[in-house]
Amino acid sequence: STQSTGEPMRQLFIITGASGGFGSAILRQINAAFGENALIIASGRNHAKISDTTSNFTAEVRKISVDFGKREEIRSRCQEIMKLGDGESFDHVTLFNNHGSMNEVDKLLAESDDAVKFDDYMFLNVTSFQILTCVFLNHFPAIKHTCVNISSICALQAFPSMGMYCTSKAARHMIYRCIAKENPDVNVLNYSPGPMDTSMTQYITQTTVDASIKQMFSDLSAQGRWVDVDESAKKMLTILKDGSYEQGQHVDFFDRS
Repeated sequence: STQSTGEPMRQLFIITGASGGFGSAILRQINAAFGENALIIASGRNHAKISDTTSNFTAEVRKISVDFGKREEIRSRCQEIMKLGDGESFDHVTLFNNHGSMNEVDKLLAESDDAVKFDDYMFLNVTSFQILTCVFLNHFPAIKHTCVNISSICALQAFPSMGMYCTSKAARHMIYRCIAKENPDVNVLNYSPGPMDTSMTQYITQTTVDASIKQMFSDLSAQGRWVDVDESAKKMLTILKDGSYEQGQHVDFFDRS
């Protein structure tokens, strides 16, 4: 869409987990694709890293830190993110739900009997994900919404020592499938970026109690088969632009040439 001047209308992009490896790549690729027609709200723990990533962007960037693991006032804290886009006109608003954490991979599910730890993990990785999506969908009335869950092969397959992570990814995947069914006017994608060489995969390789997982990640490194974070983020934006998927579908990096 264009304004009466013929200029393209601005788009709003909200990215959580924006200071991490793939989050940084999403920021860079949005700037490359949309430039000054984008307002980016970047939520992440490390503001210095976000500032470093975005220092010469033509897109406008507004930063915020939100602790998604804290239960108190989670809804109003999610609203604080959205409020950074208030008072502006947008053609389209997009949420990249990218925050989350890996479980402790030094134990298996049969040893994971700490209820508080399990609840805390699920709150950060599933509950806050749902609340953020809900707040986003209700915050910008009469504007086209796109919701993207940064998913994983772990949403579909079981991996030993990563049980809580796989469970949370499966739950997020289903939340977005249901949102797609309930809201036919909302654009919904579950995108799996592929295996990337990030602090999370390094942690798994070093710490996992499962030999097959350690071997799998070691092989990816040895054979140089990690997916480049920027290549994956760029492909995700292309998939969104083309709209070549069913609403709520799980699309993997390797599904598209």
